[in-house]
Amino acid sequence: MNKNNLLAIKQAMLIPVFAFYNIFVGLLVSGYSVVTQHISELALEAQFFAYSHRLADVLIGLSMCLFAIACLSIARAKFTFLTMFSFGITWIFAGIFILGSPLHDLYGLTTILIVVPVLFALEMNDYYSSKNFQNFCVLITLIHIVFFWFFSYGFMPIEYKGVTQRVWVAITLVWYGLAAYQVVSVANKKINKDT
Repeated sequence: MNKNNLLAIKQAMLIPVFAFYNIFVGLLVSGYSVVTQHISELALEAQFFAYSHRLADVLIGLSMCLFAIACLSIARAKFTFLTMFSFGITWIFAGIFILGSPLHDLYGLTTILIVVPVLFALEMNDYYSSKNFQNFCVLITLIHIVFFWFFSYGFMPIEYKGVTQRVWVAITLVWYGLAAYQVVSVANKKINKDT
């Protein structure tokens, strides 16, 4: 694996950091409720928090896109690339366009996140060393399906929509950090073996 690809993978380990900023920054905003309000509603709040939240969204999206390009480059993982890159684009759009615009979630393209972990598990299996991680990827996909089902049909209690969305976002974006860590670990083992 060349240095550029390794760097593109390593930077994806920062995705959970930006995610946790967006998940918890609402605790600092007066009048905003992390329990009852969506994360994207932060973009409608005080200027500093609105813009820092939107910047974090754009950085998460760019990071996902770089990760996707690296997966395509090192493993020819075309379906992982297509879905991960598309999901990254939706995060960039979420940072640029505020809640209420159909471009905020790019006309529902965010649903593509459902298949990202399972496609990664299938196409990148030479780049993670743990069978448990493969099972974890499948579990994350199943969690996404359940969350979409619950959100789509009103099974999630509306008064806790802020909490449920934050749990879902945390699960999703921590997976990205763990996936990047798995690939970096395998690359480091190969580098150590070769030297």
